[in-house]
Amino acid sequence: MAKRDWHILAREQRLAACVLFAFALGIWLFFAIRPTEQTDPSKNDKPAKKSWAERKDSIRLADSLRYIQWKEEREARYDSVKRALNARHEAYKAELQQWYDSVHQADSLWRDSMGLYFAKSVKKDTILDLNHCDTTELQLIRGIGRYTALRIVQYREALGGYYSPEQLKDEPFARLSLDTLLSHFTADTADIQLLTVNTLSASELARHPYLRFEQAKAIYTLRRRYVRLTSIDDLRSLPEFSDSTLLRLAPYLSFE
Repeated sequence: MAKRDWHILAREQRLAACVLFAFALGIWLFFAIRPTEQTDPSKNDKPAKKSWAERKDSIRLADSLRYIQWKEEREARYDSVKRALNARHEAYKAELQQWYDSVHQADSLWRDSMGLYFAKSVKKDTILDLNHCDTTELQLIRGIGRYTALRIVQYREALGGYYSPEQLKDEPFARLSLDTLLSHFTADTADIQLLTVNTLSASELARHPYLRFEQAKAIYTLRRRYVRLTSIDDLRSLPEFSDSTLLRLAPYLSFE
């Protein structure tokens, strides 16, 4: 029994030896038949090092490009934010200047209406014609500001012209102390616009500051009754007119 086991073991050993021999022969044939690459002994491992250097250069270049792009984007955002802030600042300055101008204008109008405004350039010997001066020239008179000058010109246009500086004491200038200013004015009556009583309607006559609508209507009714009015004496019969009213209205009436 022991002799048979040994025979079997020897056979297995011979089989294992054959397998190892065949494996070794296969490895030898693989390396023997495999074509070998002809390498330049002068280069050795330099190609590998060069490839890594190229990779590092490419990585460095990509990082530089990303940094440049990030820097440009940051500068663009900064410029846009800066422009937005500048625009807001300019808008704020414009609103502040507009508010300041409105407050200054309101203050000037109040001072002017109360007679508290005095022009910086004062000429004591200035004499102005009320029918030919403008707002700039009126402000040369001490005590007359922009608002008062504008009211004087507007009232002149509504009247058709001044025939006396005393007309500055009318109701539109009731709050102003103009007694000391009248000596600086004259009134040329040559250019006064007259009201043609015989041709104008009641509404057209009523546009004059010295005529109320009831008075204009009374003139129109009287004219239709007599066909034509010849003088201001024809108006004395109307109860709507007093002697003082006719006196200050006379320079503006024409009966042609």
